[in-house]
Amino acid sequence: MTPLSKITAAAVLTVGSLVALSAGAQDYAETPGIDALMANLDSERALFNARVEEPVDDDLLESGRLVAMGGAESGGSGMACVTCHGANGRGDGSGVFPRLAGLPGWYMYKQLMDYASGARPNEIMTGIAQKLTEEEMEAVATYYAAIDAPFRNVTGEISPDLLQWGGMLGAVGSAEKGIPACVNCHGPSGTGNPPSVPYLAGQYATYMEHQLMLWREGTRDNDPMNVMSAIASKMSDEDMRAVSEYYARVRADDERDADWNLGATGLSPEIESMAETLDVETE
Repeated sequence: MTPLSKITAAAVLTVGSLVALSAGAQDYAETPGIDALMANLDSERALFNARVEEPVDDDLLESGRLVAMGGAESGGSGMACVTCHGANGRGDGSGVFPRLAGLPGWYMYKQLMDYASGARPNEIMTGIAQKLTEEEMEAVATYYAAIDAPFRNVTGEISPDLLQWGGMLGAVGSAEKGIPACVNCHGPSGTGNPPSVPYLAGQYATYMEHQLMLWREGTRDNDPMNVMSAIASKMSDEDMRAVSEYYARVRADDERDADWNLGATGLSPEIESMAETLDVETE
């Protein structure tokens, strides 16, 4: 069985039980209020990150929260985003479901559109997205983009050498393999580049690794100009795990995890030094 098959099989086996149990596991008290969401949008960057098309206001955020809770026009409990992604967008920690909190609104809106059209096939999300109106997609994408939620602690073990290799791929890529640095698009500390490029810092490693495998096999090919498909085709299983585990541990600014001794750019001091030697921009 290939690594992708193992991950997919594990996901299929766990998704059913996770969906059934997540409603009980998720803390709905964590649902942010509209005033708190608006307060999160007090900077131009945060507002730009959240906006899809319509101006962000209380009504749009309230509509998004309604959709997230299963209140879509064609909704119901089976359509509640919070069941898998959590009331505050952190997910349940399994890595099967991605963290949504703070992702670019337009990026999430596009993913919902792609799920609905079949451009990004997914057994769970395709059926859900096809029942949402475009207005509901925009509202729920804006809602989750406006959330500022704490990151979950990273679980699992990984060798320091593999983690360092992941940081290298993130900072400078691999000239030998023709893999460009992740920082070129996703930012020096993996914070993303709104509106179209998601953050990597703090996303679940299992989820990122699985997506890279989907791009490599051609199951997922909905990225602009097939950039990710081309990159993933040059990556080994080890490369994918290394860079995914690395970025799962990166924290930007005040969310940085001091235990991993990450520098001001979100990269380890050793990688920062190497990036400077290679004249790679890290600021």
